[in-house]
Amino acid sequence: MLKKSISVSKKARYYQIGDPNKNISNVWIVLHGYAMLSEFFIQKFKNLDNGNTLIIAPEALNRFYIDGTYNRVGASWMTKEERESDIEENIQYLNAIIESIYSDVGHRDFNLNVLGFSQGGATACRWIFSSEMKVSSLVLWAGDVPKDTLTEKNKSKWDSINTHLVMGEKDHLITQEMKAKFLDIISQYKLDYKLTLYDGDHRIYPDVMLKLAKSLL
Repeated sequence: MLKKSISVSKKARYYQIGDPNKNISNVWIVLHGYAMLSEFFIQKFKNLDNGNTLIIAPEALNRFYIDGTYNRVGASWMTKEERESDIEENIQYLNAIIESIYSDVGHRDFNLNVLGFSQGGATACRWIFSSEMKVSSLVLWAGDVPKDTLTEKNKSKWDSINTHLVMGEKDHLITQEMKAKFLDIISQYKLDYKLTLYDGDHRIYPDVMLKLAKSLL
């Protein structure tokens, strides 16, 4: 038995809030978590729409049913199966989106902010460090920093990004032990970051998000 593969074209969807025009000064690329859909995820960011901000929520390329009645659908950025291929395809996909945004807005003179929630955090990091684009801020909300991005080669780029970690005090998916281990790893790397803790669980809280976004202006 031989394992073989071919490349095929695939239509990928994303959702957008805001009008892309020359007055855009802030762009948010928000990457959802495991088993979510961008149509619903982007609604958490509606209050960032202030006339000069564009919010883009790409949807992961792999969809599946998330309940036993085959009604609810979610998407995933990757699994352990064909992991490297998924990572490569995600990067190509997100690069295509940002190039489309540059074209639609008509300039590149805006603050590019990337948010990764939960599983989307690792995807956000790998994309940023596989691309030449300039990122103003990176927000990792209940997400992780992949160790493969914490390299000496990437250190100067990490230092150029305004990195924020956001964690819920009642997040049942991230134990105190996991949190401590994660913070220890990035501290050893000497990653410069700001930490936001909120009184809540494993989800995006629009009021916390709005306050954070305003602090970046």
